[in-house]
Amino acid sequence: MPSRPERLAHLGGLAMMCVALFLLLGTAGTVVAVVVAMVCVGMFAGGRGAVRAVREGAWARPRTWLSLGVAGVSAGAAGFAVAYLTGVLSGGLDVGEACVHGHGVRYDEAYRAAHAEESDRWFPLSSKCNEGFDLVPSWVNPAIVFFVLLAAAGVLCLAVAVVTAVRRGSGPTPEPRSLR
Repeated sequence: MPSRPERLAHLGGLAMMCVALFLLLGTAGTVVAVVVAMVCVGMFAGGRGAVRAVREGAWARPRTWLSLGVAGVSAGAAGFAVAYLTGVLSGGLDVGEACVHGHGVRYDEAYRAAHAEESDRWFPLSSKCNEGFDLVPSWVNPAIVFFVLLAAAGVLCLAVAVVTAVRRGSGPTPEPRSLR
């Protein structure tokens, strides 16, 4: 077994991607599995770059911040899309039928009418059948917050990459030559 940290990160990332793909292909469908695979690849690339940066002391290099930024933004955006679409589409086209036939719970039309604004909000997502059962899975809203914060951290890393690149490129400037 290799002892170098980036090889361990590489093997661990590959193992996690394979496990995630097998689990998702069996339970959630091909589209979600492909999106999660893209998220894993983005996080894997950024994580490998981070391990290499820590090992080499390369935090002052723009490339390190760029790889972390790209990984954070791509993983955050793709994860947000999957979580948000899962929450928005959890009720299907007919919420009453999804409650009764899909989940076997009572559909309370009076409760839905009295709390209609809850179902129309952008965040937190909610699609309740009655006062005690929500069609939106419990993990969706925390996942949305996590992936938005991950994307924001990626944007900050990209900003640090730009600032680092500008600082490294701005040294003493030569005096301009005069045109004679």
